[in-house]
Amino acid sequence: MSHLRSKRQAFTLIELLVVIAIIAILAAILFPVFAQAREKARSASCMSNFKQGALAINMYVQDYDETLVPMQYGCCGYDPMKEVSWMENVQPYIKNWQVRRCPSDGFNTDLSALQQWGLNAGSPAKAKNYAYGTLTDMGYNYLYLSPFGAAHANDAQGNFVDFLGSSLASCAHPASTLMLADSVWNYGGCDSPNGGGNWFVEPPSWWYSNSNYWFGGWSIDDCTNWLKYGGTFPRHSAQENIAFVDGHVKANRIGQLLAGVNPRTHVVSDRDAYIWGRD
Repeated sequence: MSHLRSKRQAFTLIELLVVIAIIAILAAILFPVFAQAREKARSASCMSNFKQGALAINMYVQDYDETLVPMQYGCCGYDPMKEVSWMENVQPYIKNWQVRRCPSDGFNTDLSALQQWGLNAGSPAKAKNYAYGTLTDMGYNYLYLSPFGAAHANDAQGNFVDFLGSSLASCAHPASTLMLADSVWNYGGCDSPNGGGNWFVEPPSWWYSNSNYWFGGWSIDDCTNWLKYGGTFPRHSAQENIAFVDGHVKANRIGQLLAGVNPRTHVVSDRDAYIWGRD
């Protein structure tokens, strides 16, 4: 009967190496797919946050005589105990501070927001709320929707004060006027964010804004500057989430934010295509 017995043979080294190579190839193919799927889920979660932020601003508009929320109230040089950010103003409609954080922004935590303002967990609630409100990944289009007013640009000490909310009626095309964009506060290097979000973003031009001050526009040729893309950042597979004044949200590429404008000269060549302006 011994000749009927099947002999068990071990894998040869070559066969083992072939199996390992196949597994490595499959892993190389599938891991990026899994990473893209995870990023897609994070982007969808961020988009939901933007939707809540846009709806909250629109509810504020209805309660305040159709005036868009100011970027902040204040008189005292960005004092967390005295200033009020736009997100604090709409917090009664959101009732959740976590919507300020994009899941794809690994730098934005409650602790990092407090540290940016020299605060800690034991700081007064008002100061902490200001920190959370200013270190949000939803950057507000302040220059057109809440510009500096002529009578409020400086106080006696030279501090910038009161942004004035624009009227909803001044937005001729709310469905194509940018309100919120994925934002970043600091860069750790070229195209590498390092510092969480920022509560406002900088348009590539000041034309037609009627603002008495702006922060200088995009630094498109300086990849170490947080204003390279005006403080916006394409953290979702080279795209960023955008909320418009009418409340709808979509993902855009950087090039779409520059439609109708030259970021180097600040010249607006096509007002209809320029999504930052009110008209």
